[in-house]
Amino acid sequence: MGLFMDQSGYQEKVKEWMEQVQKNRGVNAAEVLKYCAEIEKYATETEDVRLLGFACFYSGETYYLLNDGEKLFRYITRAITYLDESKQWRQVAEAYNIMAITSLNRGNAPIAMDYYLTGLNYCKKYDLKQQEIIINLNLGTLYMTNGQHKVAQKYFEEVKNAMKQQRELDDYASIMTCTCANLGRCYLHASRLEQAQDCIEQIDKYYWYTLHKTERIYVLCFKARYYNATGKITLCEECIEKVHANMDVDMAVMDIFDDLYDFEELLLDIGKDPEFWDIIHILEKMTKTAKIINLQRKIVSLKIKWYRKKHDNENYLKETGMYYELTEIMERENQYMIGNMLNVRSSLERANQRRLEAEAANERLLKKSETDPLTHLANRFRLNDYSAQTLERAMERGTTLAMEILDIDYFKEYNDNYGHQAGDACILAIAGELAKIQQEDIFCARYGGDEFIIIYEGMTEEAVYDKARKLRENIMALKIAHAYSKAAAVVTISQGICFDMPREENKSWDFLHVADAMLYQVKRRVRNNIVLGDLHSNVLKSGIEEPIQKSGI
Repeated sequence: MGLFMDQSGYQEKVKEWMEQVQKNRGVNAAEVLKYCAEIEKYATETEDVRLLGFACFYSGETYYLLNDGEKLFRYITRAITYLDESKQWRQVAEAYNIMAITSLNRGNAPIAMDYYLTGLNYCKKYDLKQQEIIINLNLGTLYMTNGQHKVAQKYFEEVKNAMKQQRELDDYASIMTCTCANLGRCYLHASRLEQAQDCIEQIDKYYWYTLHKTERIYVLCFKARYYNATGKITLCEECIEKVHANMDVDMAVMDIFDDLYDFEELLLDIGKDPEFWDIIHILEKMTKTAKIINLQRKIVSLKIKWYRKKHDNENYLKETGMYYELTEIMERENQYMIGNMLNVRSSLERANQRRLEAEAANERLLKKSETDPLTHLANRFRLNDYSAQTLERAMERGTTLAMEILDIDYFKEYNDNYGHQAGDACILAIAGELAKIQQEDIFCARYGGDEFIIIYEGMTEEAVYDKARKLRENIMALKIAHAYSKAAAVVTISQGICFDMPREENKSWDFLHVADAMLYQVKRRVRNNIVLGDLHSNVLKSGIEEPIQKSGI
């Protein structure tokens, strides 16, 4: 897997550091940590959150591989905060997965479950298919090791189905092998032997020859359990011998521990004492090197089971005391993990609050840029965007569209005689009436001066005309005195409307142009009225034949 960050725009030295991290991942921990430290220092100085997320993530990943839980949690916790802030969602999900695995290996399944589910939420929200597969696979394993095989089976089956769309993955064979082996264990637990056998056959046919030694060992562990259950003792013993022969202390213990634990229980059940103890000794060396108390405790539990079976009370009591001591140490580790989880939650809450505040500020700025300062209706800038969007929707849905231009009759005379302050108050009053009619399918904007635009979406010709007529009547009902108008003794408006079904070649300007032409007809003949036409400038409906006479207040 490559680096998750785009390197473009960074200095050559930074690019080199990032490339060195990639080159040495999983190979040379010291080199990775050295270059991550350089990146972190540079990112802190330049306040580059994306780079800080990069440095902390790969430092945490390295400490995960080194089994250093304390440093892992320290860096991954910081990484999640930076990654979340810089919207690096894939790495956020991967970080939660790492913390879940670590928590589980240290014996805290509830915290591991919380981390897995949180990571899974990110996967679903941001469509992270590959990460979702990995987390579902791990969740299934968690349920299986805790005895909930039916739930585990559902997770494994979901992973298997999802992998049909992910055949290009580099680790496709490994994931499918793990899924088939775990699914086979679930089928075996449910005594569905034929389906368990199908899982073995799939592994042998498609994946076996691509697997490395560790992967082959956990497949052999499953096969041994299956052959024992089906009475194929010779095949079972062959698998036991192969596992026994290929065990060594340099294997990645966390990758196969659960499988070997189950395998050891099988050896205990069938009386394979020499093999049981040989593998115990290897596991003890592996877990002491890894310094994972929970795994050491599980090995002690196996020894307790063996001594109890053999009625060796002396050693039984000795190992029981050791189990108790390890449990005390684990409780302290759990307290640390709980504290870390709370720190993660707290850090994310703070980061989320900062993001919400920034989004709110941006929203205020956007609203300000799209809003007329006097009327608080949409301005021309917002109108341009909305009209284009509405036109596109109407064409997609095959619905009607109407655009209206209106202005105040004899507004120059009003301003000249009553003053600009009164003029602003008049515009505000009319804008207030427009604001009242705004709804999902009616949009109002101030075009400039005393001109306003109304867009009607998906309405009939009659409905549009009726809305426009009622608006004119409501404005007259305000009874704003206008002694200098030739239309009425109160403030009135003139309205031009274009109503039609838009076609592919149409632009929003076509509707506005016709609406303006209709408005001109009103103003040329008699104001305080409406003319509604189509895109061909044909008049469809008009109130000019019935002019409203000038009357008193």
